[in-house]
Amino acid sequence: MLGPAERSQIDRLWARKLDQDLRKLGQAQRHRNLEPSSAAFLNVLATALDAKRLVEIGGSSGISTIALAAAARATGGKLLSIEIEASRQAEARETLDSLDLSAHVELILGDAATVLPTLEAMPFTLIDCEKEDYIRFFDMLKLAPGSIVVADNILSHDLSDYTRYVRSRPGIESMTLPIGKGLEITRIT
Repeated sequence: MLGPAERSQIDRLWARKLDQDLRKLGQAQRHRNLEPSSAAFLNVLATALDAKRLVEIGGSSGISTIALAAAARATGGKLLSIEIEASRQAEARETLDSLDLSAHVELILGDAATVLPTLEAMPFTLIDCEKEDYIRFFDMLKLAPGSIVVADNILSHDLSDYTRYVRSRPGIESMTLPIGKGLEITRIT
């Protein structure tokens, strides 16, 4: 579960994101973060699944990273957080250090298209990056039976192409949950 310190940092990052949106900053200046309700759900889901190896594709400045790192701490696992923007990842690193979560996270600065092919099968994956990359990155994952893949922004960005794609694959169960901006939860059978 997320403790008061984690929730406080998530609230801080979320308030800043909302302020950036109100000021209509350009996409490059805005931090694109997971909603607090989605972060809390991911934390509970990953912890309940006892996920010991987790990966997030797109950590931004750290809301999802906090939630998944706290889950990794609870399970004795490790989160690999892939982020392409150095300044956002630097902020996430500072926040993780302040929460004593750094030991449970490996921050990878780079393009997920380069990193994903080097990874082994991961039991838990979060996809929260450029929307046009969702299908491509899903296909790059090594998925074992029981693996869970969560994709964010399904409802807010009408990612019906993604949902149709994953649901058409054999050996997959998938559904959209109306949490935050919509989470597609996919399980490999």
